[in-house]
Amino acid sequence: MMLRTLLLGLLATVTPPAAQAAGAPATVDLSAGQSLDEAYRQEFGLCDAKDRFRGHRVHGCRNDPNAVTALRRLPDGTIAYVSKLAVDLDGSPFACSPAHGAMDQCPTALMLPDGHGGEVPVDADRIPYVVIPWEGPSDVEGQFTALTGVKAGDFGYVVHDGVTVPVIVADTGPFEKLGEGSIALHRALGRELCAKRNTAGVCVRVVDPMESIQGDVVTVLFPGSARDDLTPATIARTIPVEVALLRAQASHRRNG
Repeated sequence: MMLRTLLLGLLATVTPPAAQAAGAPATVDLSAGQSLDEAYRQEFGLCDAKDRFRGHRVHGCRNDPNAVTALRRLPDGTIAYVSKLAVDLDGSPFACSPAHGAMDQCPTALMLPDGHGGEVPVDADRIPYVVIPWEGPSDVEGQFTALTGVKAGDFGYVVHDGVTVPVIVADTGPFEKLGEGSIALHRALGRELCAKRNTAGVCVRVVDPMESIQGDVVTVLFPGSARDDLTPATIARTIPVEVALLRAQASHRRNG
């Protein structure tokens, strides 16, 4: 309780998640974890090779392979996977504008109260977030969540090339796709994918083609860690503090 109070007391001064990208850990030890469901993990490889997943014909895996080389539950209860990292623009002003791409959507799976009885999406251009598989036929929809316990709103962190970024699960995607993050997450990892901003700082054009990080991206998520008090004004500064708290608690569980 004291640790939570101390960390949450930093909310007013903590820097946004993107600015904290260089924090530890630079690597994640997956060897101590246990494979969640190797047959499920291998379905992503089948999709990469043949555009098929759980018997369903799909599109896009061969052109942008998932590259899921690990899907494990670590001893501290976290879920870790190694994959590519595609780009999600959902929730950003660009995705909500007429200039958006064919696959961009304004809403996100995690919506935040706007203070006036409505909801607003999580801004992909401002908030480092990750996407988890969900949508699909009834026999496969939500399988990732059923297997891992991870849902929209849960916290975690992403590690790539020595850089660590605190994140939140803010969107869902097709059941056959694993490994996707917001344009803000890519920026925090060193990739600026906005090609032009207007005078207000809003991204009005993105790079084309919009390519994924092709593999070796480690994502660690904390199942059941979602909070119900996030707002557009607090989400950016809450994420790094909450992730720091969750990591401290996980370390305590590992070390007794």
